[in-house]
Amino acid sequence: MWQVGLILAGLFLLMLMLNILMPLHRDDYDYSMIYTTAEHIVNFNDVLRSCYVHYMLHGGRMFTVFCLDLFLWLGKIWFDIANALMFVALVVLIYFHARREIKLSGEPIMVAIASLLAWLSFPHFGEVAIWKSGSTVYLWSAVPVALFLLPYNLSLKKGESVLKGWMLVPMLLLGVIAGWSVENLAVTVVGVTALISWCFHKKHNLLCWMPAGCFGALIGLIGLVAAPGNFVRYDDQGKGKGILTHIGNQFAGNGEMVLYILPIILALLIAWRIFKIVLAEKKGVTLKAVDSKVTVGQWILLGLIVLLVISYFNGSFVAWAIRDVLYSLVMVPAGLTDPGVVDKVNNIFRGFEEMAIYWFIIFFIYAIAKKKLGLSKENIKLLTANVKAKEIWDAYESVRYAGVMLVLALLNNMVMMAAPTFPARATFSSVVMIIIAAIAVFREPVIRQYYEKYTAKLLYAGAFGIGLFTISAATMVMYTMQQEHEARIAIVEETAANGEAIAYMEPIKMTNRALRHVFFVDFDNGVTKHGLCMFYGIEDIKVLKDEKK
Repeated sequence: MWQVGLILAGLFLLMLMLNILMPLHRDDYDYSMIYTTAEHIVNFNDVLRSCYVHYMLHGGRMFTVFCLDLFLWLGKIWFDIANALMFVALVVLIYFHARREIKLSGEPIMVAIASLLAWLSFPHFGEVAIWKSGSTVYLWSAVPVALFLLPYNLSLKKGESVLKGWMLVPMLLLGVIAGWSVENLAVTVVGVTALISWCFHKKHNLLCWMPAGCFGALIGLIGLVAAPGNFVRYDDQGKGKGILTHIGNQFAGNGEMVLYILPIILALLIAWRIFKIVLAEKKGVTLKAVDSKVTVGQWILLGLIVLLVISYFNGSFVAWAIRDVLYSLVMVPAGLTDPGVVDKVNNIFRGFEEMAIYWFIIFFIYAIAKKKLGLSKENIKLLTANVKAKEIWDAYESVRYAGVMLVLALLNNMVMMAAPTFPARATFSSVVMIIIAAIAVFREPVIRQYYEKYTAKLLYAGAFGIGLFTISAATMVMYTMQQEHEARIAIVEETAANGEAIAYMEPIKMTNRALRHVFFVDFDNGVTKHGLCMFYGIEDIKVLKDEKK
């Protein structure tokens, strides 16, 4: 148990450090004031008033907006602590749902894997788990939902209710909070609790807390979608967007999510083949021997990873060299020298190395793991011919459970079809479900035995390498951004103190994003500028790209 405590304590300290380094940013300034006004929130009544105005004019997410306004009023350090605790709570709840039991002892490796996958796989991590306005929408919605659904999941596993009838009122109230979260997740919650309640009704062992929780979630959903502010915002964002746009949004949102969950996809693919190996061996099928030595190409890839890591922490000289060659040999001859085009190319190369390092490490580990498990092309064909998918589905309960969670994640994303936009961060709750599915499969004894026998050292080294790189990169970038931010806030404060209307400043030079673990945009962004100007009482902020204007 002490190992689990150490893992969770380390996770908390990491998240607390990143939260402390993350300054108030963009919408945080708007929500530090009574919504749509320049009046700073100075008491609890202002919090309630701001929530009401937001509900009427912008959107129905009352629970998350209340938490955001409340903690912005209480102070940043309290927000930082609460946000770090929320992330740890979500990881614990993910593990409980995967294990389908409220128990932390006995599996520290699985808790560590859940923590690592949460760190790597949540889309736009800095926006959804560290930035104040974003984390309250996605992270702070996911925690009460995961807590609310846990008794339903445990009851389904056990075949009987895990709660007593007197839990009707607490589950009703928690259901209201769970339903009053974010739109796609709220719909999923109502659907899941209604289906589970119906299943228990058919078995004649339904207890009143189940439909009560479902009814509470429905009340929350109605409160969420019926907000007058939703119609104001939809008229703004949804104008002129037909069904094809909504369908296209699905491809964009789901496609970006896939890039973030790539490690999960590859790990589940290997696990699926391990299931095939086990069932094939029971039929007397023997795999052909495979040379597991590291090839020259794989050594070259490892050397390239080391070079890119060195480059990343020393000004990204590799990325900019490639950019310069591309500019000279392709862009200039093709006439692609428009400042807008050049800026887009530069933006790609700002994130080039971190993504290249991440993907190269993942595919390097995947290739070596396949070799160690004997998964050559010939053996994969042999397994496919001798073991059918239905056999795996029938043989392992964890596979059936994971399959349900994956389908639920897909349906949860499909609910976004009704929204005018589908940013990748809106897949947050679906990724939670996918991580639950992955941990459930990884806990299967045969999977653990094979991983521990053939790939344990490789996976531990790979996890350590990816974790060390991403945490170091995020910390470095976040610290630098905080220093840049404080210098610019000092300029804004001096401008306001001098009674001047416009604050002038240089652009932020560092633009590394650390796999989106850092969320920060320059002060000339419209959203950032609007809130900052209102908060400090100035008229405008000008970032001097070329010269002072």
